[in-house]
Amino acid sequence: MTPRDRPKPRITRGGVLLTLAAVSACGLMLYGAFQLRQAGAAWSLTYEAVSTGGPPHADEVRYLRTADGDRREERTGGTRLPWRRTVVVDAGEEARVEVRPAGNGTASCRILLDGERQVAAGRSPGPGEPAECRVITSDAPQKWPQEPR
Repeated sequence: MTPRDRPKPRITRGGVLLTLAAVSACGLMLYGAFQLRQAGAAWSLTYEAVSTGGPPHADEVRYLRTADGDRREERTGGTRLPWRRTVVVDAGEEARVEVRPAGNGTASCRILLDGERQVAAGRSPGPGEPAECRVITSDAPQKWPQEPR
């Protein structure tokens, strides 16, 4: 059989459309993956602080939040306890809250992932000393540290 005798492959309209659809689908998937990577992951974290002795006040509460690469330390003075604040923290960034109890009181704090799962906890080591909670945020929910409730 010579090359002239072989039947030429036929390009059909259906084959072209199928090929274009497959290439478009692959392109859209790659574009979506690129957009997710560019957007980065961020977490909704809830900081909580309570007094465990002494007056129900904190002289100061300091906490970190980061969103879209903008890292900020926020401070509150003369805060009534219990105190709660929900913030957004980018994946791979430090989440931290520090509570300085009023007078000779003691305090405790915790950090909750999505308002439910405790990922960090801390207590004042002594009267009048600050309680601190900190964790480095994960890029996946199953990679967060396991903290007792």
